[in-house]
Amino acid sequence: MKRAGCLMQDVATVRNVARAVHNARNPGDASVDQQKFLSELEANCNELVSRLADGTWTPGPYHRFIVCDPKRREIHAARFADRVAHHALLNVAGPLLEQGASHASFACRQGRGNTRAVDAVWHAAGRCRWFLKLDVRRYFDSVSHEILLNLLQRRFKDRRFLLILERIVRSFEKSPGRGLPIGTLTSQYLANFYLDGLDRWIQFDQGCPKYARYMDDFVILHNDRQWLAGVYEKTVDWLQQNRELRLRETCRPQPVQEGIAFLGYRVFPGTVLLARKSRRRFVSRLKSLELLYRSGMIDSHSLQQRMDALLAFTSHAQCRQWRRRMVLKFGCFSEDDV
Repeated sequence: MKRAGCLMQDVATVRNVARAVHNARNPGDASVDQQKFLSELEANCNELVSRLADGTWTPGPYHRFIVCDPKRREIHAARFADRVAHHALLNVAGPLLEQGASHASFACRQGRGNTRAVDAVWHAAGRCRWFLKLDVRRYFDSVSHEILLNLLQRRFKDRRFLLILERIVRSFEKSPGRGLPIGTLTSQYLANFYLDGLDRWIQFDQGCPKYARYMDDFVILHNDRQWLAGVYEKTVDWLQQNRELRLRETCRPQPVQEGIAFLGYRVFPGTVLLARKSRRRFVSRLKSLELLYRSGMIDSHSLQQRMDALLAFTSHAQCRQWRRRMVLKFGCFSEDDV
């Protein structure tokens, strides 16, 4: 693929930065950081354009906090001005990264997402007998800065653009020379891009079209159990040699009929069900919403919005009767909420 150049002339424009502000802005965020930037919008946009154009922009410190949803994660949020810069960069770089992505990659791509990934696995499950479900151990913490920057240099040739990407990559370390901060837009795109080569290697070098990846979770399906066992060993070697990554645990081919645990669902050849953890999470969130509503911390409109988002995830699985029972179990919900 031909390397892309002359990118900063498109990044450092008032129009692009204004678009980035619109994308980065969160109407529900009342933080001083965002409000301060927006209160002097024109001046701040002009300053950001100037700093991007002359190459003096550098990312600031991250705001660190912990979330447990469903498992404990350390989040590093960028300042609002930096989030605008990230969006400005990806407004230009995103479509170029998209051009080189495999159809089997579903994270951070418009029109795709986790439900499309689950659909792809479901369709493949009806045509294959065996599968491998793999995920990378401590993925974001393990990304090598040197390997990532080398991959970016193969995709882009604009030196100013690459310098800014390098500053973003090196602005965070979980261990020396490794790690991307969970919680930033650039981290999502770069982490997804980091495994583009794996997609091509599995699909073309190993000749396996029945494959889907969502960030560092991926499923390989085939009718030959021994072939899958061999691909597993080769995948372990490829990840170690080419990306310095390790899989979370040792895996072996499993029968598709037993169900494929993927992205919170249990995928079978004929159906898609909610995984047990997802069911528990759904009930826990229902309880939390009921508590917030009854205590007056959220109104009925906010309750409905959050309920719609919660139901959207479960609607992709065949669990309507169970979902109805759970929703009606809580007094502040009705038949119309199901």
